[in-house]
Amino acid sequence: MMVTTNKKIRYRAATVMVALMLLFSLTALAAAQAVHGTAAKKAIVVTSFGTTFDEARAANIDSVENAIKAGFPDYDVRRAFTSKIVMKRLAERGIIIDSLEEALAKLKKEGYREVVVQTTLLTPGEEYDNKVMAVVNKHLQAKSFDKLVVGRPLLTYQGENGTTDDFLVMANALKQQMPVLQLPDRAVVFMGHGSPNRHNPAYGLLQAKLTEIGLNAVVGVVEETDHPNFADALKMLEEKGYKKVVLMPLMLVAGDHANNDMAGDEDDSWKNLLKKEGYQVQTYLHGLGENTAVQEIYVQHVRDAILGR
Repeated sequence: MMVTTNKKIRYRAATVMVALMLLFSLTALAAAQAVHGTAAKKAIVVTSFGTTFDEARAANIDSVENAIKAGFPDYDVRRAFTSKIVMKRLAERGIIIDSLEEALAKLKKEGYREVVVQTTLLTPGEEYDNKVMAVVNKHLQAKSFDKLVVGRPLLTYQGENGTTDDFLVMANALKQQMPVLQLPDRAVVFMGHGSPNRHNPAYGLLQAKLTEIGLNAVVGVVEETDHPNFADALKMLEEKGYKKVVLMPLMLVAGDHANNDMAGDEDDSWKNLLKKEGYQVQTYLHGLGENTAVQEIYVQHVRDAILGR
């Protein structure tokens, strides 16, 4: 009888010990998961110049952001604009968009440890240096996050040292929205932005790549002090003997520049200037953000940033 009682006592003691060990393990696991969950909070800040055109914002910026969300389901995707004027005008209408500084400050406060800033800019020019990298560098110096990286603009690498030829990739993406038949009397004229205070070579490099793959395309920029500007584009049209032109914005969004400087009714719009020169002109008012091939480029640039490429 005594033997049976001792066995029961030992059995109960062992059961209690197992239960306590299990409880301790579960508590430790929960604590570890809590810590890991905080450390693993990751975000992508899609940073655009911005636009006050609601339909263009939805068709272009939303489309790029949605493609990135689909490509990186483990990351939270936030929006930031760099144009103070655009943000101010939207705020007057009750639409609040964070600046990049505000977006990063919020992520830091919310406990995010890994952040990717993906710019939707076309080139690494003045806007990129002053509105994106200046903010990112500030947070890098402050060590605001465990990991903070930047996804490059559309046109950055030229295939050097084993990198991707962004200009060739972009040229092929643009091909998808151009006429299938490359007839000798007609061309697409792309209007880019350009840089007001310094020459941006990216547009000339893209022109060379478009010509290399056999596309009837001419690239110009709206900034008259940069090149190739409208006068440069007009000269190329004359040299090639084109008679018919389709104007397309070489910008993420078909916003103010596309609707007014390119396709507007004012005498100095590219559409009317070309008509005065005798060209038959059509306009294509769709931004690059609507092009699914361009959306995929942004997704790849986020991936490259995460992988350190």
